[in-house]
Amino acid sequence: MRSGKVLTMLLCAWMGAGIWGCAQENKTQSEGDTTETEISSQTQATDTKNESEDEATKTTSENEIQDNKAFSANENISKGLLRKTVYALVSAAENSTLNYWSEYGYIQDIEDGRGYAAGIIGFTSGTGDLLEVIELYTKLSPGNALASYIPALKKVNGTESHEGLGEPFCKAWKEAAQKPAMIQAQNDVINEEYMDPAIQAACEDGLSPLGQYIYYDALVVHGNGDDTLSFGAIRNAAKEKAKTPAEGGNEATYLNAFLDARIPVMRAETAHADLSRIDAQRKFVKEKKFDLSLPLSFTMYGDPYDLTKEILDKAPDNF
Repeated sequence: MRSGKVLTMLLCAWMGAGIWGCAQENKTQSEGDTTETEISSQTQATDTKNESEDEATKTTSENEIQDNKAFSANENISKGLLRKTVYALVSAAENSTLNYWSEYGYIQDIEDGRGYAAGIIGFTSGTGDLLEVIELYTKLSPGNALASYIPALKKVNGTESHEGLGEPFCKAWKEAAQKPAMIQAQNDVINEEYMDPAIQAACEDGLSPLGQYIYYDALVVHGNGDDTLSFGAIRNAAKEKAKTPAEGGNEATYLNAFLDARIPVMRAETAHADLSRIDAQRKFVKEKKFDLSLPLSFTMYGDPYDLTKEILDKAPDNF
């Protein structure tokens, strides 16, 4: 059974690779074969070559560090402004708004075969996470109006059925969403099922806040696991194409491989065939927004969005 406590995830420290220079020995020639002038000339040529190679190595290393600069940040997407940023980005895809805090009461059947989609990330009656939210809400607030629907939610789990639910259930959900206990229940299930696993996996792979968000979004849409349509399968496929930063790879290269691997999984379902999520995330990678610094401009399903700190300053601190 769920404890109701929010898991605290610690961001793994990123350790950058050092730049190692190799000293080269000049071969010593006999005084009879080589003059001082020749030795001086050879030494200058060698020094010039070494300086050029060192500069090229330095430039390459600086570019890689620039690409991965967010690794040294002591933050992750589970808290503060970063969490609000990620919530808003996912809300644009799930609810067509950046004002995620107004979407705890959202509920609709979007006809994707998962029954009702509800709340700020679209918990569904057909996959069981909507049931988890209501069970936790009932622990936090016994005797609530949604508690009586738990048996029906257990029966429809794994289907798109509305049996035993319907309009009365939708009304009760919207009313409950105004209460702090329901907001906490949704946030706690997000932590346990999506946010914490995303941060843990990203930490193992050496990813920045952008990478954590990309993992989180994939988990929200596809769920955890290793079947062919899950987050685990996407991650494994990406690792076959590119090294993670933890393995010494470049983050931009790896994240593009992850997004490439996600495309066929998205297209496997009609409801997710639009690749706006992928396009927006790839844009952030191209812009090197590894720290998810604001503003963030993107397009989702044909609608333009500009996510700014001014917008997120309106969001409550209710995580």
